[in-house]
Amino acid sequence: MKKLFLPIVILLLVGFGCQPKDPNEVDVDTYTLCDSVFIESEYSEGYSRFNVSLDLPVTKNKTLRQNILHWMLSDDTEDHVSYLESMKDNFFEEDGSEPRSEYEENYTLSEQTDKYVTYTTEGYLYTGGAHEMPWYNGTTFSKIDGSIVGYDLFEEPERLIDLIADNIEKQYFAKYAKEEDLFLEYEEINSLPNNEPWIETDSVVFCFQPYEIAAYAAGMPLCKIALTDLMPYLSEKGKSLLNNNQKQ
Repeated sequence: MKKLFLPIVILLLVGFGCQPKDPNEVDVDTYTLCDSVFIESEYSEGYSRFNVSLDLPVTKNKTLRQNILHWMLSDDTEDHVSYLESMKDNFFEEDGSEPRSEYEENYTLSEQTDKYVTYTTEGYLYTGGAHEMPWYNGTTFSKIDGSIVGYDLFEEPERLIDLIADNIEKQYFAKYAKEEDLFLEYEEINSLPNNEPWIETDSVVFCFQPYEIAAYAAGMPLCKIALTDLMPYLSEKGKSLLNNNQKQ
């Protein structure tokens, strides 16, 4: 009987080691498309460049995977190769038809818990002139039903405007105004950012895009508001996602 003990233990260990991981866990498979075309015009010459990188979701949760891909690509496709190839061709034919034009965008899995996964995307488009046009935002997906969560985290999102305005002033404008007087010049914040907020660790991020409330030189004003400060504003959906938040 003793001779059987060791093989049984080994089989048990192997069995536990082969247990399937959380079906809602998201891993990534990074896909990058980078290309350039040399262009000569009457006034200039140089390369037009296209560069996009995707952290493609790898998960057993089919609905979650589908919704992340549709957000990255479009509502009617999950074929990232064909989509990016078509996007690249359109860029070189239109915006990228001039020397030194550039398009760059990166989709990155930022973090996840047992309840949600957050992606961020940032990039810029440059087609000549004084400066490029940048963007930066995030999107949080619920692992409960695969849906995008943003302002529906809150019962009445408009109640957050004063809180956002106060935190934008303290965290962003007051911080950078010491270096650039231009940062003092921004509109009174009386509306929510156009982009949906996203969850980041123990906070929710609210981010205004260039020109939304300030001059281009002011960048993209943002603030992070702690979840503890946002609890009174949460909707039922927000509470189910953020209560007992466990980061993976």
